[in-house]
Amino acid sequence: MLGDGEGFLGVIARMTLGYDGDAREAPRTLIAKLPQAANRAMGEMMGAYERESLFYEELASSVPIRTPRLYYSAFDRDRGSEQQAKIMALVDRIPVALAQRTLGAGKWIAGRKKRRYILLMEDLAPARVGDQVSGGSPEDCARLLAAVAPAHAAFWGGSALQDQFWVVPQSIDLRMRYGMFRQARARFAERYGGLIEAGLGRTIDWLSTHGLEMTRKLFIGSPETILHCDLRLDNVFFDDDRSDPESGPDGVIVFDWQLVRRGPAAYDVAYFLSGALAPETDDATEQALLQDYHDRLRAGGVKDYEFSAFQTDYARGLLAVLQTMTTIGDVDMGDGRGVALADLWIERLAGRVRGLDLQALL
Repeated sequence: MLGDGEGFLGVIARMTLGYDGDAREAPRTLIAKLPQAANRAMGEMMGAYERESLFYEELASSVPIRTPRLYYSAFDRDRGSEQQAKIMALVDRIPVALAQRTLGAGKWIAGRKKRRYILLMEDLAPARVGDQVSGGSPEDCARLLAAVAPAHAAFWGGSALQDQFWVVPQSIDLRMRYGMFRQARARFAERYGGLIEAGLGRTIDWLSTHGLEMTRKLFIGSPETILHCDLRLDNVFFDDDRSDPESGPDGVIVFDWQLVRRGPAAYDVAYFLSGALAPETDDATEQALLQDYHDRLRAGGVKDYEFSAFQTDYARGLLAVLQTMTTIGDVDMGDGRGVALADLWIERLAGRVRGLDLQALL
């Protein structure tokens, strides 16, 4: 089994194939992806497994970024799944305490569904897979952002995503996610007491008061585009020798599209850099990465989004990621690598939000 401690909703395995007859054009290996047992109920409730299948079936060919080739996809249809946006919007309107109970009931029901899912995809070896635990060099971070910017630019405004019921907006469940953050903050503070005492507590306190207002400004007030929503090094391959012409000049391949949504591009950028850059990375390096990404966004045709607006959205995105990561205790991280990944991510994220002018983000 591959990806131990890397995928929290799915598991992957490499399959070695044998053929009868002429198989010169057929793959010798491929990757099979199935739901992960420990977090299956959460993945089912989120629509993650269906969403990834539909991404590869309906959208991947339109996204100007290299993704694994799909050989086969199948899942059991569910009549209620096409109503997921309406259900999420309804839950987000009810009181937070009731929404939490509704969420718990939904997870219980989802955990008892017997839907089957499978993806058979291209084996991208020997390309180098990123390592979230080790972190990313500024060079690798620049390569990934250079590859993602054209994809964000291609779907700028979000209108091309309106017909995909499964590409729900990030703005659809802001109240519920804010409520989950507030309920989880005590557990978070107990686990990360050192970081809380070192200054992160001030930011957490501010988010407890202003987090919902801030995320509304980000997810409702900024232009929409396609979001990967789990853009981290563990979900990226680097073709260092550029032997794959489809990976483009940056040699980047992005996989694991279970959480794809639509929302502000700055969220993907903040999510990625918050987990990839070492806490001590200086501001000049971070700003150079942001400037290069923004330049490529403009080269892709986005002319009405100034760099100053992007910087503000990026800062809001970092805080939105912190709000999400505070609830990490609700996900089974497994042992060893998964726990290390979470701890390092929080440490790096704390380094990125340190010094933010919080009031300027309202």
